[in-house]
Amino acid sequence: MTIAFLGAGHMAHGMIGRLLGAGFPVTVYNRSVEKVRPLEALGATTAATPRDAAHGADVVFASLSDDAASRAVWTGPEGVLSAHVSDRMIAIECSTLSHDWVLELAGTVRRRGLRYIDCPVAGRPYAAAAGQLVVFAGAEAADLEEVRPLLAPLSKEIFHFGPVGAGTAFKLIYNLMGATQIAALAEGLVAAEAAGIDLLSAARAFSTGATGSPHVVRHAAFMAEGRHEDPPAFTARGRLKDSTYGVQLAETLGCQAVLGRATVALFEQMIEAGMDGAADSRLIEAVRSRRVDVPPTSPPPGRRPGWSSGR
Repeated sequence: MTIAFLGAGHMAHGMIGRLLGAGFPVTVYNRSVEKVRPLEALGATTAATPRDAAHGADVVFASLSDDAASRAVWTGPEGVLSAHVSDRMIAIECSTLSHDWVLELAGTVRRRGLRYIDCPVAGRPYAAAAGQLVVFAGAEAADLEEVRPLLAPLSKEIFHFGPVGAGTAFKLIYNLMGATQIAALAEGLVAAEAAGIDLLSAARAFSTGATGSPHVVRHAAFMAEGRHEDPPAFTARGRLKDSTYGVQLAETLGCQAVLGRATVALFEQMIEAGMDGAADSRLIEAVRSRRVDVPPTSPPPGRRPGWSSGR
């Protein structure tokens, strides 16, 4: 089975390495050819365009940054769908994209008589390199079964949520929940700091208490210590993009997204502060910069500090 892979960023690099390690021939296209060079040493072939990569391929994977990048490689002038492809080609889109674009792209692929699998993944680049991603699939059951041998080297678990679109819908909800936890943590730590609480102690208490989700545990240490990933595994730009797509989906479905919109607003503060390419944990800096100094308050007359009515 011949594979084309579109994208060679942090996530894609690990995924391509796993496919090559499992013995699959992989042709890679990336806008920046330099990112493909290390993969060539592992046995990958480099293509000059998405069309060249997909020529004759049985399966075409994509792992890209956003709708615009996905649109360019699939339906652009030199995109996959302008190529001579196998009649049985399967498109596997692993990027986190808007739900509307996924449905549009799937329709375009199907009109060509080809098959499409909605296949976003959860996990960081180290999980991709270790084959420990979690797959959120939307696909026809038979199509998913056909590509399981390709997904197996990449993942520790595959969730099949339903038809095309269901995988992306879940991924956007999942990522929006995660971003909201990071946003709440940043505000919580800044409030604790303003209250005179030691930031490292607050981070440890948040991480070991009922608030200690994996996102909180991971980001609390970065935020409290002022030590952030470089290069970042997840940027402010990426969080804002995913959260915006998630809010759009929720509201399209007729659901409210009060917390989602608040999360979008906080990550917009990072962008406004010029931190669009910074690690998402640096959100604490943007939140801290918005803090307003207030005069100290005194307890009401006749009451001692720390007094409680017991109510």
